[in-house]
Amino acid sequence: MRTRVAAVACTLVAGAAAAFAAAPASAADEPAGFVVEFGRFEKANRHAAGIVRRSGAMQAVADEVNARWSLPFTMPVLFSDQIADGPVFLTGLDITGDDGAKITSLINFPGPFLNIQLENVRKQLKGVKGVTVRRGVVSAVQFVLAHEIGHAIIHEFRLPVLGKEEDAADGFAAYLLTANPKFGPLTAISAAAVWDSLAPMSRRLDESDFSDEHSFPRQRMYQFLCWVYGSDTKRFRAIVGRDGLPRQRAARCGREWREINAAWDTVLAPHVRTPAAS
Repeated sequence: MRTRVAAVACTLVAGAAAAFAAAPASAADEPAGFVVEFGRFEKANRHAAGIVRRSGAMQAVADEVNARWSLPFTMPVLFSDQIADGPVFLTGLDITGDDGAKITSLINFPGPFLNIQLENVRKQLKGVKGVTVRRGVVSAVQFVLAHEIGHAIIHEFRLPVLGKEEDAADGFAAYLLTANPKFGPLTAISAAAVWDSLAPMSRRLDESDFSDEHSFPRQRMYQFLCWVYGSDTKRFRAIVGRDGLPRQRAARCGREWREINAAWDTVLAPHVRTPAAS
């Protein structure tokens, strides 16, 4: 499956937009929403962090969320080695920022995680033409960022979660990015490839696997592929079949995609940003 996932990603690159245009700035008296900041990194993590920073792609995800929904907060999205945990949404904090503002919640991405993503994507794309390692790792990290933003939005808006919140956050990331022409399906496909590489192949599953709040890596991989296929069953039919998404599962993916979009549209409807009167 690993080679297949990478190959499918290559077939989708042509249709995935690479433009990372910033959204219009908020009024001075409005909360800024999600704000991406890059801090200090250990030497071993600087290459991976530099790829992510120079792309501008993380701020593009934040700008998309800030433009679509009225967010009553300003929340840092920190990429640095200052906090070891992550990627994670942290809340209940009592931190004073450089500008004197109180920070109670943030999203954190440490350098070692970016390094792991880079190595996993490099392995997945070895010998595969059509997508660069840089593009693959940026797309995968975009999806993970959207996942963490999903956690933050669930918490800040006090949204109902029917099921595991980790699955809901995955769904938000797919909802935000997969069919969005500014980002495209490569985000979910790259994340699927990474989870494929993380799936335990030889060891036995133990108690930690079954008790973890996340679904199994291989389950998440198939779910991401299902959402991509369900978003356009004609365009992405190459995903289905031998070494890809099983046909029995694929038959339900169109409905699953419509359901997850309807669910997020419904719970976020009260928070949609109203265009300013001209």
